[in-house]
Amino acid sequence: MKKWVPTVLVVLVLIGGWVYAANQNYFREEEAEKVKLLGIQSEDIQSITIHDPRTDTTEAEASPSSSAQLELKDGVWSMVEPKAYPLNGYTISSWLEALSGADQELVVEETPTDLEKYGLGSNATRLDIKLKDNRTITLTIGGQLPADDARYVQVDSGPVVAVQSETIGNMELTRRDLLDTTPFNLDETNVTSLEWEGEAATWMLKSAAEDGATERTWTLNGEPIESTDAVSLIGKIKNLSTADDVRKASELEDTVPRFTLSVEQTVNGETVTDVYRGLTLSSEPDLIYVITPDGQWAYALQADTLQDAENFPDTLKASDTSTEDKGEDSTSSAE
Repeated sequence: MKKWVPTVLVVLVLIGGWVYAANQNYFREEEAEKVKLLGIQSEDIQSITIHDPRTDTTEAEASPSSSAQLELKDGVWSMVEPKAYPLNGYTISSWLEALSGADQELVVEETPTDLEKYGLGSNATRLDIKLKDNRTITLTIGGQLPADDARYVQVDSGPVVAVQSETIGNMELTRRDLLDTTPFNLDETNVTSLEWEGEAATWMLKSAAEDGATERTWTLNGEPIESTDAVSLIGKIKNLSTADDVRKASELEDTVPRFTLSVEQTVNGETVTDVYRGLTLSSEPDLIYVITPDGQWAYALQADTLQDAENFPDTLKASDTSTEDKGEDSTSSAE
């Protein structure tokens, strides 16, 4: 038995060493460190020019996804080309984070000689990114890798690298993607009243917060309604979106008034009232242009999309009548 003692001790030492090494991750392959695609921070970016050859034609200005130039001035991002269109601040912020946070997965070709085979030629989307230190980075986005969920990308004249398609989807935005397409600036939690004055209807939606109440109460033309109906209407108006480019309100001529919507909101303890106007052109009877409260921008909305708002009282009455009828039917059946 004694002759086996040294062997047992050696085995125990080996087992102990193996366990220690395993706990110290000695047997694990080190994860390859991700390489940032651009090597910049979002706050380093001063301006971005989008070149999208798919829409760069002689009529590019009329295209919803044509090239554009955006620039940071006094801490605010604005579009300077093709026009000073209003931007969606949340989308811009997410876009800048996507650009600065993008990782490259692998190097496909260190010194490429044929960019066309990667879709990185003249038909590729290109972003010219100017930094605050006056450096410029050119980001070119190419085609799909044949056997992976990734796209070919080149930064300046560097190597062709692979970047995940999901990441590319967050970076390859068009001018249209960056625009603020919703004319009505509403927040359901801030709205205290809506007043609609239109051709077919006039109504007033008003809220009141009673002392000690957990929910606000709502009235429509002085009659109480369910808060869910009121909030639903506000949400529908808030989410109305144009399918076209925003126009300068000054470009509209010979317009006919269709409605006004006065929105009262409580923001930071102060009452703010905004008035939106709806106008039509005789040449475009199916469109209503919603003019923003500052009078600068006109958002084209299909006339029928605004009918829900205009006919809200009638829709609510029809719904209540239907509910009452169902209740009476149920009572009759029970009898």
